[in-house]
Amino acid sequence: MDPTPVLVSARTRLRPVAPDDVATLCAIRATPAVARWWHPPGGGWPLDVSPGVRRWTVEIAHAPDLGAVGAVVGLVEAHEGDDPEYDECGIDLFLAPSVHRHGLGTEVVTMVRDWLVDERGHHLVQIDPAAGNDAAIACYRACGFTPVGVLHGRERDTDGAGWHDTLLMSYCSWL
Repeated sequence: MDPTPVLVSARTRLRPVAPDDVATLCAIRATPAVARWWHPPGGGWPLDVSPGVRRWTVEIAHAPDLGAVGAVVGLVEAHEGDDPEYDECGIDLFLAPSVHRHGLGTEVVTMVRDWLVDERGHHLVQIDPAAGNDAAIACYRACGFTPVGVLHGRERDTDGAGWHDTLLMSYCSWL
C-alpha cells in the first residue's frame, strides 16, 4: 500500500498518526462525547493499522478560534477493500468536543472522501454512523452522503450491554 499522504484544507491538516499523538488521541477518544460512539481502543491503537486502513491525525492548520496551529483535535480513518469486483471503501472520524459544531467534521470528511474518489479511484464511499448520532448524520449529509437504510442491531453499545442500529450512508461520485 502507498504511504498515507498528508492532506490539507483551509483549517485542518491530516497527517499520518505518529507515536507522539497516541496520548492525545486516547484522551480525546475517552471524552464522554466521543466515547459514547467509539468503543474502547485495543492495545496498540492507533498505531496498529490493519491492511487497507489508513489513519490520519487531525490537527489545526489555520483556525485561531479553534486552537493553536498544530493542535491535535481528532482522528480520521479510511478503509479500502481489495476485491476488484466491488468498490468498497469507507470513512470513520472523531473530533475533540472543543471543536464540535464548527464545520471541521464536514471539512475533514469531504477531504478524505475526495481523496478516496480522486486519488484512489473509488466511485462509492460508505459511512455508517449510529442511527441516533444526529450530529454525525447531519455532517455526512452536508458532505453529500445519502441514507441507504437502517442496519438494525448492527453495532454493540459501547458499554457492551446491548446493540443499536446504524444508518448506512453512501456517496456516489456518479450521481
